[in-house]
Amino acid sequence: MAVIVPGILTDSEEDYQKRLRLAEHVADLIQIDVVDGKFAKSKTVGVDVIKKVPSIKSLEIQLMVVKPSGYCDELGKLNFVSRIIFPFEIEGDIEEIIYTVKKSGKQIGLSLNPQTQITKAVDFFDDIDLLLLMTGRPGFSGQKLGEDTYERIHQAKMISEGLAVEIDIGVNETNVEKLARAGADFLVTSSAIYNARDFYVAFEKLAKLASMRR
Repeated sequence: MAVIVPGILTDSEEDYQKRLRLAEHVADLIQIDVVDGKFAKSKTVGVDVIKKVPSIKSLEIQLMVVKPSGYCDELGKLNFVSRIIFPFEIEGDIEEIIYTVKKSGKQIGLSLNPQTQITKAVDFFDDIDLLLLMTGRPGFSGQKLGEDTYERIHQAKMISEGLAVEIDIGVNETNVEKLARAGADFLVTSSAIYNARDFYVAFEKLAKLASMRR
């Protein structure tokens, strides 16, 4: 089975707070995307907004930024942040960032863009808690699931069976059960719930499909 994680990607503080409060009613873990406008073309609310609006649930912060170091220092101080994820495709020392996040007591995740081969990040698998596989262009919601996603999940699990795998972009009711059966542990969804006629019904449907045993 897999855990459905509401994903929030917005450049509006008001919208951020609205989406966060909705997600807190249904999920124990919520993903917040922080995009700097450089790693990806879009730009979102930043750490200042996350700090200003504490959550009663656990947040995992997906950093889609060129230089994660400064973000990690600030996020590491927030007790409602449980996990920090940063891109493999960055400018900087990956090992140093992993160390910084672990030192703050947070879980650490590494994200891979669709074009990045999983084998390139193998050296870090023993040091991270989660591998996030992006299935589309970082920084934009509403995209389709990448066709090679299932094979990438399989490949990651073959290399490190115990490493948690998260899927982001394109998760919806047509593929969530198959993704869970393929071995994904966490499934991030945004458009499928926030654009639905009924947020709560949409989330519960996805959660039920994701809970199917492999």
